[in-house]
Amino acid sequence: MTPKSGNPKNHQKQRTRLLPEERRAQLLACAVAAFAEHGVARATHSHVAERAGVSVSAVHSYFRTREDLVAAVLGEVEAFLVATTSGSLVPSLTVQEALVTLARRFARAATEQPDMIKVWLDWSTGVRADVWPHYIEILERLHDLAQKVFARGKREGLMPETLNVKAAARLYIGGGHTVALMQFAGAGRRELDIFIEQLVRGFMVPN
Repeated sequence: MTPKSGNPKNHQKQRTRLLPEERRAQLLACAVAAFAEHGVARATHSHVAERAGVSVSAVHSYFRTREDLVAAVLGEVEAFLVATTSGSLVPSLTVQEALVTLARRFARAATEQPDMIKVWLDWSTGVRADVWPHYIEILERLHDLAQKVFARGKREGLMPETLNVKAAARLYIGGGHTVALMQFAGAGRRELDIFIEQLVRGFMVPN
């Protein structure tokens, strides 16, 4: 008799059919979820293996050391943050539209991709951890992307001439951090919209 699709042995057979790149992608997704649950400093190969339903040695075969595992997970979060930021702060949008778009995407990501955001938030608190210098590098990269928008705002006369674009970028990206925290805290859509509106309007020349 042909085994039913719900048979655990059949699932085991299905797992062995995954190509190496597919298996790595599966394990990396499980790793991001494990890091979101246990934190960057505490998540282990065992946590990933448990989520993926594979042996710990199988995880080690793709991520040999904990340093390899941490680097892979944080690399995923880095790519997500940069893609989200660069994909929002685009020249085709007005300065105000771009800033609002990114803030709303941070809020939406906390609901649609909460594991990515949870790892980001946890990573941002690891001041004493070995991964902290990497976080600062990523933060500077996000600041650089935002600075270009604020510089455009000054050129177009939408923002005060006295505005320091570096300081503005830091405040704005910090606001995105706050938006994500608000979403996790259960803030309503109206409350989020008010915060985002006031955050962006604070950089603009009054009408």
